[in-house]
Amino acid sequence: MARRILAVSIGVALASIGGACATQSAVPMTTAQAQALPLPARPADPPAVLTGEGELHCTIDARANGHQRLEITSGGGLEFDAVVSPIVDGTVTTNGPDKGGAYRFTSHLAAPAKGRLNGTGDVEIDELETKVAVEMNHYQQPGGRGTNLTFTSNDMSRRGIYVEFAGKAHTAHGERYAFRVNLGAPIEGSGKVTPANDNAIAPMAAKVVFIRAPISTVLVTTSLERLP
Repeated sequence: MARRILAVSIGVALASIGGACATQSAVPMTTAQAQALPLPARPADPPAVLTGEGELHCTIDARANGHQRLEITSGGGLEFDAVVSPIVDGTVTTNGPDKGGAYRFTSHLAAPAKGRLNGTGDVEIDELETKVAVEMNHYQQPGGRGTNLTFTSNDMSRRGIYVEFAGKAHTAHGERYAFRVNLGAPIEGSGKVTPANDNAIAPMAAKVVFIRAPISTVLVTTSLERLP
């Protein structure tokens, strides 16, 4: 008899707990609770890819700020006129005028710069990181190793060129963008590079270059903060 009474008591207790849980789960969610729930993440907008042709004018050295101007002459893309830092970790490799060589360097924005973006208008460049690596099949260096060397687009390797500008920009209305601009194989161009010494691999002291080339701009909208 005692066992029967205990079993009935346990059954009644479990039924009461189950009923309480069912009653609690049936309580409707309040408006405040619903608003507090996180919204489903909005899928990121795909990047815009703009293609065109443009001209790059770059004058830079290892001791003073330089100047980079990228102008879009046809098609779409980002163009800018910027003061940039002195050369960072630049090197010049000279194997001989008939054997070719290479140069590479990086730099960054020295002060906010003006730019223009097709379909958007004027923008201000907030960040600009430059990466350049160029291989030359030939070059001219009449003064010998350690002196200025010059080259034309015909001397440049068709597949040994990497020119990249990456950074951030914003408009006066609050749109903010991240961008990456790459130049293709040059159609036309010339340049002068000055090594810092006469070693086969030397630091870069200065560079002046003009290139006309295909240009691709990858653009991502990072935020939209409308200003009054």
